[in-house]
This record gives sequence, C-alpha cells and structure tokens, in this order.
Amino acid sequence: MLSQEWFRKIAHLLELVALIAVGLLGLALIVQLGMELLVIIRLALAPVSDPAFYSFLNEVTSFFIIFEFIVMVIEALRNHGHISITMLMGLGLTALLRHLLAASNSNGIETIIEVGAIVLLTIGLAIYRRFVHDPEESYEKRN
Repeated sequence: MLSQEWFRKIAHLLELVALIAVGLLGLALIVQLGMELLVIIRLALAPVSDPAFYSFLNEVTSFFIIFEFIVMVIEALRNHGHISITMLMGLGLTALLRHLLAASNSNGIETIIEVGAIVLLTIGLAIYRRFVHDPEESYEKRN
C-alpha cells in the first residue's frame, strides 16, 4: 500500500517536470518564431532575385514548422502530454514540403521519392481521418 502511494507521488512529480519542460520549450519556440518572422519581413522588403526568393520560401516554411511545433506543445499541455497522430503527420508533411521546395539542386530520383513520401503521408492521413479517428474522442473523455 505504501509503495503504491510512493509510486503515485513519483509519477505525479515526473509529470509535473515534463509539463514544465514542455512549457519552457513552448516559450523558446515562441522566441524562435519571432526571430523567423523578423527574417521573413527583412527578406520580403529586399529586392526580388532568384536566390532571395528561395531564401524567402525557405524561411516561410521554417516559420510554419515552428508554428506547428508551438501548436503541438499547446496540445501536449492541454492533453497532459498526449499528442495526436494527425499533428505529427501534418508536421511530417510540412517538413517534407519544406525540403522539397528548398532543395533546388536535388536529382530527379530524390524528388520523386520525396513526392511519393508526401503522397503516402497524405493518403495515410486521409485514411486515418476517415476510418480510424473519432472526432468526438478527446483525452478528457477517455479518462
């Protein structure tokens, strides 16, 4: 009986430490998001050239990846550390699209593989949302 209470206290302490760490990560991501926004504004005001366009596109996609991480941190904090698979798949899609847009000197095979991965992730996400995911289900309702 005493050991179960002890383990419950340790689990609660570890959960608290994890939530504080995720909160600090969220704050660091907000700072990084602000810095990316300043870079995007600077690039948007610069004269248009081909390399500057790719740099601008790279920064915009980086901004969205950081934004998705912030949303994921918020979701983790709201749901006591649980993150949905749709959030992770969306993050993967954004990262693959960013790499595809930023890699202007890749060969055709790499591009086809990346596009195939994007298509597979999109199909997987559609199948998950259509047949597996219950939109009515949330962490609070499960517990």
